[in-house]
Amino acid sequence: MAAEAAHSHRRSARHFFVSVGSLVSARMVLTLSQILVLPILARTLSIDDFALMAMAMSVVVFSSVLSDAGLGRSLIRSDRMEDDEWSSVFWLLVGIGIGLFLIVQLLAPLAARYYETPQVWPVLAALGVVPLCQSLSATPNAEIERRENYTGIARVQIATTVISLGAAVALAFAGAGVWALVAQQVLLALVRLIGIVRLSHFRPRLTFHRSLLGPHLMFARDALIGSAIAALSAQAAVMAIGRVLGAVPLGIYAMSMRFVRLPKLGLAGPMSTVVYVRMAKVNRDRARLVEIYLASIRLLALALVPPLAFIAVAGEVIFTVFLSETWAPVAPVFALSIPGLGFEAITIICLACLFRAVGRTDLLVRLTFEGAILRIILVVAASFISLEAVAASLSIWGLLYIPRGWRLAQRLVPLRMVDCLRMLAAPVISTGICATAYLGIVARFHPSEIAQIALAMLLSLVAIGAAALTELRPLRAAIRVFRHDGASHV
Repeated sequence: MAAEAAHSHRRSARHFFVSVGSLVSARMVLTLSQILVLPILARTLSIDDFALMAMAMSVVVFSSVLSDAGLGRSLIRSDRMEDDEWSSVFWLLVGIGIGLFLIVQLLAPLAARYYETPQVWPVLAALGVVPLCQSLSATPNAEIERRENYTGIARVQIATTVISLGAAVALAFAGAGVWALVAQQVLLALVRLIGIVRLSHFRPRLTFHRSLLGPHLMFARDALIGSAIAALSAQAAVMAIGRVLGAVPLGIYAMSMRFVRLPKLGLAGPMSTVVYVRMAKVNRDRARLVEIYLASIRLLALALVPPLAFIAVAGEVIFTVFLSETWAPVAPVFALSIPGLGFEAITIICLACLFRAVGRTDLLVRLTFEGAILRIILVVAASFISLEAVAASLSIWGLLYIPRGWRLAQRLVPLRMVDCLRMLAAPVISTGICATAYLGIVARFHPSEIAQIALAMLLSLVAIGAAALTELRPLRAAIRVFRHDGASHV
């Protein structure tokens, strides 16, 4: 019996990392594809094209977070899958998606007027299909995640990435301008919808029962408010820069954020998807939740801190070679914003999973609201100074926001701030040493641009290896913590 249990635990651990691996592989394809495609788009499209897209997306991003109204997350928490219940949620989301599409059409001329850029109107109107597709896919996607079929989701993401980026490059070469970026976003949503529907076992019935929506609406209310506030907070910089500083600084900022978002897209996001499902299954075991959270921080910090730091340190060379001399101003914006936003990606995404898993989305809303107010104040004030000041304000925001999240979590679980910081220590120290060595070598020997990039990549790997070796036992414990068999001290 004990042997069977041990075998089950090992299989569960393998399943977790296969799940994370599948999602991470898909996101890595997306990340690498963007890295390969961005130089093409950056050299083919203008800064104004990226600025125009950022203006339109400031509305689309906000509507997109409303597209599933938090109902998909709520369905995953259901003890059983009842056809009438899931169908009722599906039809509600259909109505929400249609409503969002119409709202985007109404907001398009207002956005064009706000940014004093008439071209925003048709671009935003075309992008209105994005939240509609996301609403339609939310329920089928919840069913797939409930079965933990992350490999299937990964395949859909890879197909979606290849098709959408391929279309963007083709249209960019054809001289389509900003419409190349529009086509990318529309195809991302549309192809994903088709793939998710085909992959899911869920098929809606022609039935709708308002009484079955009650528990989900209660859960979704806080999740929806939190997501809406977070979206408004994230887009505050776009709205402030576009209005105060103008199109060119906004284009530079938009390009920088494409790289800043890579940690969430490439690793933190897919890992949190699986972490949430695991946390939801042990949500009554508070000590276990802390173990899972701390393990997620340790693994994310090891994977993300060194490469992000070296992109910042060698940014001037990297962005000039990678994107062209035109985009050289991206380097200081990235370097100034990534400390706060990078650590926020490492620590807060999985912390949000903990709040949701224990059903305390009210605290998550509070954290998000407080963070949004602080971020909006900092960003708007900084926008009257310079683009670099806006970037620095984002780091200040992140470094203030993270400890506040930990303090709120302490109301629910026995989480110690010192333990959280301990998860970050080894990667930060090893990266600091290697970054200092990089700067010393460059100052002493003045290597070529390609040699500087190669040196940065090499020392980034050295920093990862050094951190892993110095914390080998705790790192193994962090991996073991995702088994079902209880304590593995991280």
